[in-house]
Amino acid sequence: MENWTAIIGVNEGTSPYTETDINDLLQVEQTALSHGDTFTGRPGTTIHINEHTVLKIRNELRFNEDSAKKWTEHALKQEQARQIYHPQKTWFITTHAVSDTGFVTVGNICPRLKPLHELLANEAIPTSQRLDFLEQLFNIYFYAVKHLDIRLDEGLSNFGATTEGKVYYLDDDVYTWDRFISCGHMLGVYFRSSPWLDVDIAAMLGKIIRKLIVEYFDDTQYLMVLTEQLRDVFMPANFQPQLESFIQNVQMQKQTAAMDSAKNHIFQARYLAILGDVHANLPAVDVVLNFLKLHDVKQGIIVGDIVGYGPHPSQCIERIQATNFLTIKGNHDHGLATGNFYKGFSNNAAWVLQWSLSRVTAEQRAWLGELPPILHHEDWLVLHGAPVDPTFFNAYVYEMTYRSNLDLLQRKEIPLCFHGHTHQPGVYARRGVVDNHFTDKVVELASLHHALICPGSVGQPRNKQPGAQFAIFDTKEKTLHYHNLAYDLTAILKQMQEEGFPASLMGMLQGN
Repeated sequence: MENWTAIIGVNEGTSPYTETDINDLLQVEQTALSHGDTFTGRPGTTIHINEHTVLKIRNELRFNEDSAKKWTEHALKQEQARQIYHPQKTWFITTHAVSDTGFVTVGNICPRLKPLHELLANEAIPTSQRLDFLEQLFNIYFYAVKHLDIRLDEGLSNFGATTEGKVYYLDDDVYTWDRFISCGHMLGVYFRSSPWLDVDIAAMLGKIIRKLIVEYFDDTQYLMVLTEQLRDVFMPANFQPQLESFIQNVQMQKQTAAMDSAKNHIFQARYLAILGDVHANLPAVDVVLNFLKLHDVKQGIIVGDIVGYGPHPSQCIERIQATNFLTIKGNHDHGLATGNFYKGFSNNAAWVLQWSLSRVTAEQRAWLGELPPILHHEDWLVLHGAPVDPTFFNAYVYEMTYRSNLDLLQRKEIPLCFHGHTHQPGVYARRGVVDNHFTDKVVELASLHHALICPGSVGQPRNKQPGAQFAIFDTKEKTLHYHNLAYDLTAILKQMQEEGFPASLMGMLQGN
């Protein structure tokens, strides 16, 4: 059977290539693919190049003619919609590259771009231009996340620039967005492989990334999500100052200050109050704060969710602000601060946050937004949700997940993690290779190697035991004391009913 080639289409405008161009380039000897070289790719891909053009053949894809055409038309349509590839990139189908008679495979051809890993390593290129290349790369990357809900392969070899300096994505494949996990690890690779990224240039890059994240996501939470991923990447000591410079210029200054304060703070008092999930329940938070005052407990940690579910968001914010306790952000705090509370929230939760918007001040919303979502200390970690969750407050620690979270604490050598979100008082702990779940009123922590500690919920208990739940940590004896204080539910239930709150939320307060 005679070989043939058929052009399917081009990303934009009219293709500069003909079937003859493709057939001629297919006769050129294949270029080897290898990691870190000019051309990288999957084992099933072969590449043919000349001075100005690159042609890829997807050898792992073998179809009959009709299926090949449909697959290629679909790939082309996706790329046209994404607008991240060179406009002259042209898709085709061919039998030239297939030795098996009767099979058709697919490929694409486009202008030859200079891969970014080579451009960034070129000392003759000014620093300003190299930073511009990286800004264009992340502009494409964040655009794909925000508007296409996809993750691009962050490797520098997967992006290339024209002779005019315009950057495009080169890889045919895209991936599921993983909330900056891969992005953080690849940034670590950038630093380890780019000696030109000194402390000052790293600071400039940090400001670029910060600007793009805020521009695309309108949510400073993502700044913390990215920098926490970076803190977990391998980085040789000689590159650590550059990484720290980058992190400092990505993060919000107020959040950084709060994290540094927690890291450097040495608690002088013996007893530390652990409160969480206040959820806009004023009588509950008042009975707890009065108890702490009576027992002279002056220091504490709030593990998030001051607002949501309850009718007193503004008053509860005021109460917590007056304590000067170390306070982190929960998902409801973040939702109210940003106004983004429909995706990831139940209908009841979204309804209450919408109701709460007009009942807090702009300053209170700003304060909630500036709360750090995670706090590190020499001996413990604090977040609202689960340690394994890169967003800090969306995942739960419970029977099905506690082992993976204890594994993370063990890997990072973190003895204690205080968290909320589940509204279930208790401790998941590991001693050696044995894991246990403790729900006693007093839990001895001294002999435990790693522990996930939830104080329960001040404002909305979910263990069918009504009352204001919290814990007190004896830092000297390493014991945790759980408390559940009764309070008069009459007024808050009456207010919730008058305001039209969902009945299920009122039922939880009563232990239903």
